[in-house]
Amino acid sequence: MTQKRVLILTADAGFGHRSAAEAVEAALAELYGDQCVTKVVNPLDEADAPELIRQLEEGYDEMVVEDPALYRIAYHAMGTPLVADIVEAFATRLLNDVMLRLVQDFQPHVVVSTYPTYAQPVALAIKETTQDIALAVVITDLTDVQSLWYSRAATMHFVPTSLIRQQAYDNKIPATRVWVTGLPVHPAIARETRDPLVLRDTLGWMQEIPTGLIVASARTQQMATISRLLDRAQIVLQLAVVCGGDGELFRRLQQVQWHGPVHLYDWVDNMPQMMKAADFIVSKAGGLIVSESLACGLPMIISEALPGQEVGNVRYVVENEAGTWAPGPAEVLATAFSWLKGTPPQLDAVRANAVRLGKPRAAYDIAEGVWGLA
Repeated sequence: MTQKRVLILTADAGFGHRSAAEAVEAALAELYGDQCVTKVVNPLDEADAPELIRQLEEGYDEMVVEDPALYRIAYHAMGTPLVADIVEAFATRLLNDVMLRLVQDFQPHVVVSTYPTYAQPVALAIKETTQDIALAVVITDLTDVQSLWYSRAATMHFVPTSLIRQQAYDNKIPATRVWVTGLPVHPAIARETRDPLVLRDTLGWMQEIPTGLIVASARTQQMATISRLLDRAQIVLQLAVVCGGDGELFRRLQQVQWHGPVHLYDWVDNMPQMMKAADFIVSKAGGLIVSESLACGLPMIISEALPGQEVGNVRYVVENEAGTWAPGPAEVLATAFSWLKGTPPQLDAVRANAVRLGKPRAAYDIAEGVWGLA
């Protein structure tokens, strides 16, 4: 059979866009093997990428951590039709050359975009090649996304929830070009079926003690305090704290005199196993970490959220009773205590709701859809 070629465009403003791209790539490889040739690329990593847009991406972390008010203003401004149209035209003009070269060099049958500002520039590049190339958009947040995600030139929008499906309709996308699949999480989550106690033993954790997984990064600010408070709360609890590559936080936590069993990690590549071994997770409200947690049936304590789309992610989790919003260390402790010590314990009900919402096979469904477009 003739090979099909899939070009997946992503970005590194946050972890979620690249992780979604890599999940789809992994699912395509698992389902179709050598019949499918994929390439994941951030156009801004290309030598001919416009410096201005590259600097905007590189400044993302600094803005969301050091000036969240500015981020809030910018995000909501992007939601207005006039500003969105200006940004779309600006990005299309600046990215046209790099997008055209990527398409011409790789000669894909399908282009997949996991970043909102890439859909229109690559749609124009496809049109300029005069080739029959399908365009798919994979949306990486659960509710309230910007209109930049939607492209009337796209062959298909793979959307995470029925809420986003309705928003696509409101943005004049035909129903035949919208497919609710869930947000793509790595296929390793669906493949991991071992019992939590077996996984704890494999990870070197204590088997019989309730376990909280705390996920930090350079974009979180409270996880060190939350970790210390939970450790000192005099409840039977073991902690696994992942610093997300934040070396300064990792070194600081290594100096703490912990009271109970605490396992510290700088960066991990086995998050599916850790999530399925834990009883609950404490994290911010990024679309990726929320979708991964739900796919693992893992109750969520969300302690931080960026203005805009992450606020919608919080609302989605809380309204479906798959977790709670706890914007501070004391609130996190109170939730953990009630989940573990309540009469009856509340964790089982929250876990059942997370399982109901989770879409562990979303990446496979998207891969099959992309294959069909090719």
